[in-house]
Amino acid sequence: MSARRQDAMELTRGDDVFRTLGDASPLGIFLTDRDGRCTYTNPRYQAICGVQEEVPLGHGWLDLIHPDDRAAAAAAWAGPVPEGRDYAAERRIVRPDGTVRWVRARAAPLRAAGGEILGHVGTLEDVTERVHMHRLLERRLAAMTEIAATLTVDRPMDATLNAMAAILVGATEAVACAFRLIDDATWEDRYVGSSGLPLGYLPAVMTARRAGSVSFTLRALRERRPVLVRDLRRLILADPLRATMHPFVPRLTWDAVLCVPVLYRERAVGAINAFYPPALDPSADETVFLGAVADQAAVAIETTRLGAEAQDKAALEERQRLARELHDSVAQVLYGIGVGASAIRDALATDPAHAREATAYVLAQAEAGIVELRALIFELRPEALEQEGLVAALDKQAAALRSRHGLAVEADLGPEPAVALPVKAALYRVGQEALRNAARHARAQHLRVRLAATPAAVVLEVQDDGIGFDGRGTYPGHLGLHSMRERMERLGGRLEVESAPGRGTRVRAEVRLPAGG
Repeated sequence: MSARRQDAMELTRGDDVFRTLGDASPLGIFLTDRDGRCTYTNPRYQAICGVQEEVPLGHGWLDLIHPDDRAAAAAAWAGPVPEGRDYAAERRIVRPDGTVRWVRARAAPLRAAGGEILGHVGTLEDVTERVHMHRLLERRLAAMTEIAATLTVDRPMDATLNAMAAILVGATEAVACAFRLIDDATWEDRYVGSSGLPLGYLPAVMTARRAGSVSFTLRALRERRPVLVRDLRRLILADPLRATMHPFVPRLTWDAVLCVPVLYRERAVGAINAFYPPALDPSADETVFLGAVADQAAVAIETTRLGAEAQDKAALEERQRLARELHDSVAQVLYGIGVGASAIRDALATDPAHAREATAYVLAQAEAGIVELRALIFELRPEALEQEGLVAALDKQAAALRSRHGLAVEADLGPEPAVALPVKAALYRVGQEALRNAARHARAQHLRVRLAATPAAVVLEVQDDGIGFDGRGTYPGHLGLHSMRERMERLGGRLEVESAPGRGTRVRAEVRLPAGG
C-alpha cells in the first residue's frame, strides 16, 4: 500500500469522531485516496449502493456507474479530482441486485497538514425520485402539448381519443388506457379510443356490462369524482356476470383501474379508465394530471358532438333546398310537359297545326328539364366537382338559369384553374349562390359570370343588371351573402359586393394562392 493511501486511511479510520458523525449522517459519506478508491463508506452510502457491509478497501463509487454512463463519469472525475478541485455530478448506478438508481455525488479535496492532496471526502444522495418526477413532469408537459395538437374539428372522435389514450400511456404509470363515452340522459355507454388493451377485451367488457355487471365507470360519473378499484383481476373472476372477461385475466398486466370522470359544464360525457400494474397505485399528482386531460377530452368530445349536429343540420337544410329546387324547376317542367301532351292529344285529330306547336313546346320543356336535372345531379354527387371541374360546374349552373328563367347568361370561364378541391368547392358555392340571387331577387335580364386564374390568385365574378340594393351595410336579411363571405374567409380569401338601387350587383370572390402555385 502506498504511503499516500496509508496517510489517508490513518487520517480517517483513526478519527473516531469522524466515523461517529459519518455513521449518523443521513447522506452517504465516502472517502477516497488520490486515485478515487474508497477508504471509508458510511451505512447510508452502503444502503444507497445496495451493499450490506462497508465497501472493501480499493472500491471506487465510479465502479457502480451504469455501463452506458461510465466513460463520461470517469472523464468528468479525472478532470477536477487530481487537481484538487470540487466535483459534482448526477449519475445512474447499478446496484448488485440489478436495480438502477439515480445519485448525486459531491466531493471536495482532503489535504494533509502541509497542503498535499491525500484524497477526497464526498457525499452521495439518492435522487431517483426527484429525477423520475422531473422526467415525468417533462413527459406530461409534452403530452399536454401533443394532446392539444390532436384536438382538430375535422378529426373523427375515435381517432382523437385513440391518440389521446396512447399519449396517456406514455405520460403516466398506467400500462393501458381507454375512453368510455356516455349519454347522460340514458346512461348508455360505449368505448371510443384505447391503448394497451388486448384485442377483444373491450367488447367482452361491454357484454358483461349488458349482462348487468357493476360498472366502476358509472360510479365515478355519478359521484363526479375519480374512483380507484384495486384487486381487479380477482373481482373479475369472482363475478359470473363477467364471464366473457374471464379468459383475458391471465393475460392482463394490470390489477387496478382509475376511473376519472369527463365532465363538460358538470354534464357527464364520459370517463378515462387508466389501468395500473399490481402494487402500483396512481399518485395524487397523477390523478390531478388525468383530471386535466379529462377537461381537454370533454372539450374534444363536445366539439365533435356539436360538429356532428351542425353537419346533420347542414345536410337537412341541403335536402330541403334540393326539394325546393325540384319543386321549382323539374316539377314545373314535368307539369308543363303534361299540359303540352294533353294539348297534343286533343288537337291531333282536329287541329294538326296546334298539335305541332304543342309538340315543340313539350320538346322545349323536356330539354329544359334535362338541363335542370343535370345541374341538380351534379350537386348531389360530391365527387363530380373533382372529376368534371369547376368550369363544368359553373357552366351547368349558367345553362340551368338560361333554361329555367330565360335569362341571357354570358359565361366567360376560361381554362380549369389548377387549385385545390376545397378552393374549387368554395368558389362553386359562391357562384351558385350569386347566380341564384340574381335570378330570383334582382329582376335581372342579363348576367355575366367570369372565372380567371393567375399564378397569384383565382377570381370569380358574377354581375347582373338587376334592381340592386344598398351594398354599404352588413347585408341584413341576405343570409346567402353572409354564407359566401364566410366561405371565402375560411380560405383566407375575400368577398366584395358592389351594388346600389337601380344599378345592378357585382359579386367578386378572390382566393390568393401560395407562392409556386
